[in-house]
Amino acid sequence: MKDYDPNYKDVKHYAIVGQKAVIFNSKNKILLLKRSDKSGGGGMWSFPGGGLDTGEKAEVGMLREIEEETEITVNDLRPFYVKTYMNGNDFTVIIAYRGKLHGGEVILNWEHDEFKWLSKEDALKLNLTEDAEDILKHFIQYQT
Repeated sequence: MKDYDPNYKDVKHYAIVGQKAVIFNSKNKILLLKRSDKSGGGGMWSFPGGGLDTGEKAEVGMLREIEEETEITVNDLRPFYVKTYMNGNDFTVIIAYRGKLHGGEVILNWEHDEFKWLSKEDALKLNLTEDAEDILKHFIQYQT
């Protein structure tokens, strides 16, 4: 390959892929989760989501993460924003979705201590993770 491609590199380059979902209920409020001290970003607020497993389709992974973290089901899931950045030596890609609550009551797993359904404006007042704040601001901009 290196004989043909002047940009070829022997070192494998790849990204860590994470996903987050802005989920609306019937009152047009969005779901925020408070990170527990047992998980990264303890005490901060974010959206349901997590890593994409090897070989997993993106939307399937997003629905899995939502169910694992909250036990709710979501429909009308659509991507609206992709964020890329370096986190130390790791190239990170975050795919942000919007979706509608389909069913169930929020029951949190060990990763979170609390949840709230809030307006977009009230959500911006929380102590959000950097990713959550960026996603929410892009979401608000996308809506106008």
